[in-house]
Amino acid sequence: MPYIYSIVKLDYTFKDADMSKDTKKEAVANQPIKLQHPFATDAGVPVEQVTVKGITVRQMKQAQRRGGSDEAEVETAMVAVACDLVVEDLENMQMVDYVAVRERFQQLNFNRTE
Repeated sequence: MPYIYSIVKLDYTFKDADMSKDTKKEAVANQPIKLQHPFATDAGVPVEQVTVKGITVRQMKQAQRRGGSDEAEVETAMVAVACDLVVEDLENMQMVDYVAVRERFQQLNFNRTE
């Protein structure tokens, strides 16, 4: 019995199909997150948007030393470094904004898209 093969041409168009994983990560890293609830730092500087970047292993270790065994403190310290903020200023951010920033941080630093 002869086999009949059907060849179907699928035409998928992806905006970023030609971008490498690293290029996509850089593109995401350079996109600021507009905060739903802007706030002011303790120094009085208004924060309306935040750009999240990758951190180094050294910065991660510093955050771990700062936070000790408290995982929330360690995470907050790492996210603050990634946003060029101090922990005390990051703690003034509304939770809805922090969740968006934390998701971007995890995406950039741990390849997570939760």
